[in-house]
Amino acid sequence: MSLPVVDLAPFATGLDHDSTAARHQARIIDDTCRDLGFLLATGHGIGEATKQQLLDEMREFFALPREVKEEIAISKSACHRGYVGIGAEALDGAVATESDLNVARAGDLKETIDSGVEHDDRHPEVIAGTPLHGPNQLPSSPTFRAAWQKYFDEAAEASLRAHRGVAVALGLPSTWFEDLGREFGDPFMYHLRMLHYPPTSRVQPAPGQPGCGTHTDYGSVTVLTDDGIGGLQVQARSGTWIDISVPDEHAVVNLGDLMAIWTNDRYVSNPHRVVSPPSVDRYSIPFFVEPGFHTRVECIPTCQSSENPPRHAPMVAGPYLLSRFDGTHAYRNELLHDSSDD
Repeated sequence: MSLPVVDLAPFATGLDHDSTAARHQARIIDDTCRDLGFLLATGHGIGEATKQQLLDEMREFFALPREVKEEIAISKSACHRGYVGIGAEALDGAVATESDLNVARAGDLKETIDSGVEHDDRHPEVIAGTPLHGPNQLPSSPTFRAAWQKYFDEAAEASLRAHRGVAVALGLPSTWFEDLGREFGDPFMYHLRMLHYPPTSRVQPAPGQPGCGTHTDYGSVTVLTDDGIGGLQVQARSGTWIDISVPDEHAVVNLGDLMAIWTNDRYVSNPHRVVSPPSVDRYSIPFFVEPGFHTRVECIPTCQSSENPPRHAPMVAGPYLLSRFDGTHAYRNELLHDSSDD
């Protein structure tokens, strides 16, 4: 099964998001997200050359000796930024319906660099000590930093286009999500992950160890590109697992837990997983977007009525995100076995 394709170009910054083209694409988003919160997107604004440049830098970094990569280990960061070794994150079971992740689980057969908006010590949230705000730990190569920055900027625009498309689909002003976030400070938190899945022929998985365990994304929207190898699987509301491939010049756009809360379950945050490739390396670049740390998330006006009252209690975005990190990362949860220490 192939995912529906949506063109996000009509939602680019500076355009009229009430155009005929925008409203047509919004209908595709609405129809798809009621059952399958995953779409393929064109017109997202991430250049193919931009993607390939970052993938090349990632391949070079992940081929380095482990001790070199551990120089920027995420455990050395006060704001959850840096290198996460193979087995040091356990996503299996981290789905929206599961609140207790404080159980022992096998770590994923992948490694990653986690990054976000670069905050210096003058940023108000850094001064206030707000979690998840601060400097990145990135590879020291200046070409890596340049490739990362270009991809980050283009992915941020892609995520704005996706949020605007969802807003129009829900009968809201196109900038509803970004305007809401500004009421509480920064409109969004951005988390760019650079992932490497080694082939199982080279890194033997432990019994039951997944490439990336079954989980839902935590925030509002995720924009993902990859190297075309495949391995991503998505579960529809029917329970059927669907294999997803990402063609060149396309991106996957999917919804997270907080979007399901905002929409009163009109839209779904689908469980998904990654099956490790048997004989080749796999690389992917998911760009996770969450509301600003202090944003109150509650059912939006167009998704509730007297016959359909809110199903979820309001929550604040930052503490929810921290609770998911606490349940899935070995450096934050001693019950998770960190196989990178083996």
